[in-house]
Amino acid sequence: MNDFESKGFFGKKTFLLSALFGVDRCLRCGFVSANLLPLCQKCVLELQNYVPLDSERRCKKCGKILVSEQGLCMECREREGESSLDALFPLHSYRQWKKELAFAWKSEGQRRLSPLFGRLLFKALRELGLEKLPLVPVPPRPGKIKERGWDQVDDLAQYLRKKRGIKVLDDILVRKSGGQQKKLGRDERLGAAGAVYDLRPEFRALAGLGEGVVLLDDIVTTGATMEKCAWLLKAAGAQKVYGLALFRVD
Repeated sequence: MNDFESKGFFGKKTFLLSALFGVDRCLRCGFVSANLLPLCQKCVLELQNYVPLDSERRCKKCGKILVSEQGLCMECREREGESSLDALFPLHSYRQWKKELAFAWKSEGQRRLSPLFGRLLFKALRELGLEKLPLVPVPPRPGKIKERGWDQVDDLAQYLRKKRGIKVLDDILVRKSGGQQKKLGRDERLGAAGAVYDLRPEFRALAGLGEGVVLLDDIVTTGATMEKCAWLLKAAGAQKVYGLALFRVD
């Protein structure tokens, strides 16, 4: 039995609880959801079934699923040598029910999804052999935690620190602007990210980051935020910077 499996998700007791207490339904298939999650047990298990992160079916640089290319996707071929990221590993494409799941987590505040996503990320770190490297979460916009009470990337980082023993360096990067970048293109995001993210002044005086770090974000759109943060971490002394994300917009 793995991390996602547990007794009691199916059967008469589950349906009885659903009838008596209005247990949520799975947003993917409509079946009774598991442990108050917006997914049933079957779909929770399906969330594990991403294309292996080191598969030849993925771009070696950005992690996209390749269609007819080999090694690198066309976009990475055009930008070869420009990236500060040594590799980016997104687990899933940001589509269909997975997009709805991310929306329920981020926008509807279904914070109970954080441990589920945290377990997925730990599985990915072990799959890649990166679980010994320190984790650097992409920082939230100023005031977000005070305004909302939590930040999704911080939730993931805290789960990995407390439950899985991953070293988390959450005092290195800072986001200086409260503006959002959702509607910007890649080039615009790269310019904006340069003004938004920076190293904390007190960190600049410290020694480097050793052999490498894993940069953590929830959703990668153009990769501009990851690129800027990776550049900063390498400037601070990291020899390698790997990006890890739950979803990638493609």
